[in-house]
Amino acid sequence: MRLPAGAQIITAGERGDRFYVIDSGEVEVFEGETLARQQGGGDYFGEIALLRDISRTATVVARSDVELLALEREDFLDAVTRDRLSTQAAETVIASRLGTTRRRAASKPDPAAARSVA
Repeated sequence: MRLPAGAQIITAGERGDRFYVIDSGEVEVFEGETLARQQGGGDYFGEIALLRDISRTATVVARSDVELLALEREDFLDAVTRDRLSTQAAETVIASRLGTTRRRAASKPDPAAARSVA
């Protein structure tokens, strides 16, 4: 699938239906309003919602024109969960990405706490 720069590919909070691999171009991954990372050719996204059966945890926007390869939910789950090593690798990626999100959230100052001190 080809998408132009600026296209919103997935939106945080929506149900996950596909896993994406970037064939060419770049995307930006936002966690809330924060730019979490940029990804390019060979990178992938969308696995967390599929493997955890939760809503999307981030919003992904095309930074440039992008060419994406997509796997539907069932095809992705079948490919990843049929092999123990694939499942372990996927869990490692999820833990890393969710851990980054948690660390980022923990490092943000709490505006309410700042007001109560002032």
